[in-house]
Order: sequence, then structure tokens, then C-alpha cells
Amino acid sequence: MSGQVVWALAQADSAWLRSLVSVGCRVMSFPDAPALRRAAGRPGAGEPAALVLLADLASNCRAAQSARLAWPGLSLVAWHGQQVGPEQAALLSAGVDYVLRPGDPTDLLVSVLMALAYRRVRFGATVPPGLFAQPGQAGADLRIGPWRLADLGWALEYEDALLRLTVSERALLLCLFEAPGHVASHADLIAAVLQVWQPRQQARIRDPRCRSIISRLRQRACGAGMPAPPIESLRDFGYAWAL
Repeated sequence: MSGQVVWALAQADSAWLRSLVSVGCRVMSFPDAPALRRAAGRPGAGEPAALVLLADLASNCRAAQSARLAWPGLSLVAWHGQQVGPEQAALLSAGVDYVLRPGDPTDLLVSVLMALAYRRVRFGATVPPGLFAQPGQAGADLRIGPWRLADLGWALEYEDALLRLTVSERALLLCLFEAPGHVASHADLIAAVLQVWQPRQQARIRDPRCRSIISRLRQRACGAGMPAPPIESLRDFGYAWAL
């Protein structure tokens, strides 16, 4: 790893970054996603050996998806503060190769990056075309595993079962399906719901809270002969579609 350039999305120094410096890596740290994008867009900007994401979950997901689209072969590692949960699946689905968890030794990051570099050299690891394409590019046909949003987002399908969605349900699911890693904050989800109701001045949304909309959606989905949609609450943040 000596001499390799590693980029990091991090607001402050950390033991993870110091572990990279200790083995001779040149670490370039960026405090936020805009700074990272500006650096990547500079003329002559080369591809780093790896990108380490040490920000919050949503920022990590967005940065991972953007980096993976720009550099399909990049080694991507992210830190997350929970041992288990849908957040890790969200990071992996956004293109992260490995998720660091609480309790992991700091030198594990170096080992992971070395293993990823070896795998790419030894096996010529490639990313299938379109695997990490922006969800919105698929048009109205959005999928997560066996779940599909059809008919411009007005129908939720699971295998042979179909559920017609309400205005609020459609807005909330479109937001989740199109979010990087299928993770969205409370603010983003509520904004999506209120936005679709704004032109409907003759109608009033009964309850804009995400919890109420999701609860009714689960009940109606079960009544339509499909499993309850796997939408999980992320404490103090928002919701994720658990893969």
C-alpha cells in the first residue's frame, strides 16, 4: 500500500486514516460530498487506489454510488456504527465492497484494502455494465429484488400479487426505491409526500407521518396477498428498504 493514494470522506482525522498513513499511504481527506465531487471533476484528476467513507449513512451511500459510476473498479470501504441491520445492506447495494463495524481493529482497514487490490489484480475483477446504474435511469420500472414499482409507480408488485398505491404511498416508495442504497431520511420522505399533495389544493393529506403511511401500506399489502414490504426504521434518521 506504500505510496498509494487513498481518498476519504471524513470531517475529522481518525484512527482509520492514521492506520493508512502508518503504512505509507497518501491520504486525501474531504469534509463533504461536494468537495469530493469537485476533486474528482478536476482536469487530470486520477483515480485513487481506494475510497474510504467515514461520514453518515446517507452521505456514504450517495458518495459510494457516485464513485462506483465514475470508477467501476474502485475499492470502496465504508464505516457504519451498527453491528447489524439494513444499513449494511444499503451500503453494499450502493457499491461498497466492505463495511467496517464497531469493534473492528483499525489495522483491519489496511488488510481489507490490500485484499481488494489483490483480488482486482489476480482475478481482473470487473463490474457488470449497469449494475450500479442510477435507479432513475430504469424509467418507471423500478425493482428491488422480487419487489417492483410498475405503472409509473402507481402499482407495487410482488411475484403475482399487485397492490394499487395511494398518492402518499407512491411518493414514499418512489423516494425509497430511487434513494442511494434505498435509504431515505425522515425529511426527504415527508418532503416527497407533501410535494405530491401540494398541487391538490382541494384535497388534504390525512396524516403525513411516515410511520402512519408505512403502517397502512403493510396492512394493505398483506390484504393483497403479498408479504409486508420490508421497510425498516433507522433510529434518529429515517427508513430503509431492507434487502
